[in-house]
Amino acid sequence: MSFALVKSQKIKDSVKVEIDFNKKVNNVKSMSGFLHFDDIRALENSILELKPKYWRIGWSYKSTKDVEYLRSFGITPILVISDMYGYPGKKNNKEWPHPLETDRLKTVITAEYKKFKNTVIYDIWNEPFHQGGFGDFDKEEYYQIFKKAHNIIRSLPGGKDAIITGPSFDHYDENEIEDFLRFCNKNNIRVDMLCWHEWRDGVSEESFSKDVKKLRNTILPKYPKVGVKKIVLNEIINQYSQFSPSEVLQVFKMLEDNGIDGACKGCWAESDGVFNCNNSINGLLDKNGKPRSVWWAYKVYSQSIKNRTKSISNYNQVSAFSSYDQKGQYIILNNNSGNKVVNVQVNLKNLYNLYKKEQNVDLNIYEIPYTQEGFLENMVFKNKQKISVRKNSITVTIPEISPKTVYYISISR
Repeated sequence: MSFALVKSQKIKDSVKVEIDFNKKVNNVKSMSGFLHFDDIRALENSILELKPKYWRIGWSYKSTKDVEYLRSFGITPILVISDMYGYPGKKNNKEWPHPLETDRLKTVITAEYKKFKNTVIYDIWNEPFHQGGFGDFDKEEYYQIFKKAHNIIRSLPGGKDAIITGPSFDHYDENEIEDFLRFCNKNNIRVDMLCWHEWRDGVSEESFSKDVKKLRNTILPKYPKVGVKKIVLNEIINQYSQFSPSEVLQVFKMLEDNGIDGACKGCWAESDGVFNCNNSINGLLDKNGKPRSVWWAYKVYSQSIKNRTKSISNYNQVSAFSSYDQKGQYIILNNNSGNKVVNVQVNLKNLYNLYKKEQNVDLNIYEIPYTQEGFLENMVFKNKQKISVRKNSITVTIPEISPKTVYYISISR
């Protein structure tokens, strides 16, 4: 007698998602943003589709025209001053002009500010405590560098109105953040936009939410002179999630739910060893400039920012982003779990209010599978059906959604 061992797949049954098109979510902040490029003009089609809010630049920009080009699309550039200054490569590099010991910092900042004035956000130093060549500074050493750079910017014509961001730590550490804020408050340093690099994924939502809540409610109020107005995470999405549509969307939901004002996708090495701080838009495009599945996740997400409506799910690993425009209504269903989800009931409420008269409309369902580094020419069409908008509540059933998979629903006349 023999037994066959069959690996069973976990199944989550009867997930319910409610979309109410009569309840608009106001002031939605987009988490679409990127880091560096090779040739920004070659990315125009993606810029139009992905609608980034911020683009973090430094060594990658070629001229002031690159910044003008970004701003023409409503993108706010974040300029990394330390990229323009140069990095030591190793700790205590004696051949490197230390920012506290030479006039180079003033020379660099003055030159960059003369070019851009207040058309960019000034990011003082990238990952100052990182032991990989960006500085590896001691705490007090970095504070003095930040203070020096801040004072230089503020002393320039119009510099009092410049937007300065920091500390750009390589991860969130409550004690380090509070020490930095305490120093800034004591030394009259105004940090308009607080930032750090956030690598937690959607599974870590509880710890992230706890940290941000404490930061907003307990820590920041103790340091009013710092004047933080926004929190923008200038690098997000870890290397293990960088190509995953479902992971990216779950991170976006986590950031949105915690009132983050914007974010830029970090760049990592791909399977060939090349870092995607290039014209792949941090890995959204393949080596031939073709979209990967994560590009499609960014595209449909960016479409959801305007006219976002309220959505509720009874399973925290299936989230929804819903919106509408003059052409129709759109729903993103994200199964970020490792489970196959079956019998998904999507309840559409108050569609009738958007159509003004009784009629049948087309509902199209598409899949964004996880193709990793492979390209995805188009979303995968699944099925089409007619639905009636005569009722204020309509339920659409999706038989199953595979693990780590995104579904996109489009409703139109």
